[in-house]
Amino acid sequence: MSRYPKSLVRFFPSYVFALAVPAFFLISVLLYEPKALCELMRAGEGMSAIENVFSFNCIITFTILLALMSLSRVLLWLLRRHLAMDIYKYCIWCLGEIVVCGAFVSMYLVLMARGEGEWFGWFGRSVICLGSVAIFPYIILTLFLYARENAGRAVPESDARLKFYDNRHQLKFITETSSILYIESNENYIIIHYLENGIEKRVQIRNSMKSIEPLCEKAGFARAHRCYIVNPMHVKSIRKGAGGQNFADLGTGDDGLPISKKYYDSIASML
Repeated sequence: MSRYPKSLVRFFPSYVFALAVPAFFLISVLLYEPKALCELMRAGEGMSAIENVFSFNCIITFTILLALMSLSRVLLWLLRRHLAMDIYKYCIWCLGEIVVCGAFVSMYLVLMARGEGEWFGWFGRSVICLGSVAIFPYIILTLFLYARENAGRAVPESDARLKFYDNRHQLKFITETSSILYIESNENYIIIHYLENGIEKRVQIRNSMKSIEPLCEKAGFARAHRCYIVNPMHVKSIRKGAGGQNFADLGTGDDGLPISKKYYDSIASML
């Protein structure tokens, strides 16, 4: 399954990941004391003037992990709209984080050990030890975000009927949820674009987008723009126009529906 929690590449979850991995390393090495990791943190004992080499190595390793994870997650957040990320690419990114962290930690440990042993040996041990610890926050946070997104995701019934009222609360239009393409705002009116026997039609009702938005959210629709609400069931793809504006292709032959930067992530998470 290629779908993955889109909130993984949003700023706050990225910030949490940047803190969770080094924090879990510190908790593991100080409380659980895994043998291989503790031996790694004793690099340089008897060779340095530092009184407590183990604690010093733990602090430096924690700092290295925090700096590299923060840099990686900020980079992931900045590139989120250009990577076309799926679960497989995200796993590769996480593996890359562990490898890079292991490389920098091993360089530090080689210096502490005064060059005792080859760097590749330290590198392999660092990647294995850090990976065995980091896998827990990776899995826990990913599953948590996945569960939270699923819990908040509206599941529209394809055969449900939507009733649209005007601003006087008079019933004006009834149609199936699955037939609606998008809803457009036009001054004091809304224009409902829908399909009937494969032909696009429209109906205009005197009402506001703000009034019908709760009904649309319950049906699983999403705000794409200040003037548009779209049915994600009909979005074939999202493309970037010449001026950098994102558009949702509905497969109707039009130029596409504009998507504001404010709503891009929520639309993309529904596809």
